[in-house]
Amino acid sequence: MRLNTNLRADGAILLTTVIWGSTFVVAREMLDYWPPLAYLSIRMTLATLVFVLLFPKQIASAGRGVWRAGATLGVLIGFGFVGQTVGLLYTTPSKSSFITGLTTPLVPFVAYALLRARPGRENLIGVVLASLGGVLILSPSGEGGINTGDLVTLGTTVLFATHLTLMSVHTRRYNLRQLSVIQIAVTAALSVAAWLLVAGWGALSGVEHLPAPLARELAPLVWNASVAWQLAYLSSVATVVTFLLWTWGQARMPATHAAIIFSLEPVFATLFAVLLRGSGQWMGGRGNIGALLILAGVIVSELRWGQRAERKRPGATVGDEQDEAEV
Repeated sequence: MRLNTNLRADGAILLTTVIWGSTFVVAREMLDYWPPLAYLSIRMTLATLVFVLLFPKQIASAGRGVWRAGATLGVLIGFGFVGQTVGLLYTTPSKSSFITGLTTPLVPFVAYALLRARPGRENLIGVVLASLGGVLILSPSGEGGINTGDLVTLGTTVLFATHLTLMSVHTRRYNLRQLSVIQIAVTAALSVAAWLLVAGWGALSGVEHLPAPLARELAPLVWNASVAWQLAYLSSVATVVTFLLWTWGQARMPATHAAIIFSLEPVFATLFAVLLRGSGQWMGGRGNIGALLILAGVIVSELRWGQRAERKRPGATVGDEQDEAEV
């Protein structure tokens, strides 16, 4: 397989991956002070405002089609973010990141269900490896250690896989910046609407009648120096900067090459978790084997061994078509 050797583009995607890896532990620190919906509402709203300032012309010129596509993608990724954030309340950042890594090998199968794009043999091998790894990650001690956060995070992988599949279609039809801005705006709107809905429910029925996770959403927000820098980092660097790095780097390499670099995200997430939250975040021997299997599954599912790329070849997967579109 021939890979793109543009080192600057590789560096941009790698830096994006490092930043994304850091968000798991930083968001978990943020959740020590703020409830999930409040955190997402303010983070995504701030990011939306920054994007509007950066790309006012793109937003003003967006047509009905791109708004419809962006709204669909925004709903998927918005609920995905909510689920992932809620899951972080009950699981560790390292486990969350590796479970989220199951999204990539799921994409070919979601693509087949939605678009009838057949998964290749590498995808099948990748899914088997990643699924075995997922079992070990979900129960790293071998003693039934699956928790609510693990299951909620696992559910978000279907949303993220559907999002990535539809993105592969819409990015060939619409402007990528317009799609991204609309997605984040819709995510912000969903988060704010859910937050207000919970607040209204609490006001009408009383906080004591709300389920404990929802009642937490009505707690006063804590403001201190730690919260301020975490919120600034997550809304600007982890959202705006990564968007700019990703779009610049992705334009200069095939999607397959980028996916291999992105597969390192759980590794960086675990390293950040250990550095910032202590060795207790390390998953142990069983979990480490699961992590390696997931990484192997993600990488194998994105490789094409012994095949020459041919345009419009029969049975091409969505990932293949995207690679060809970006040459």
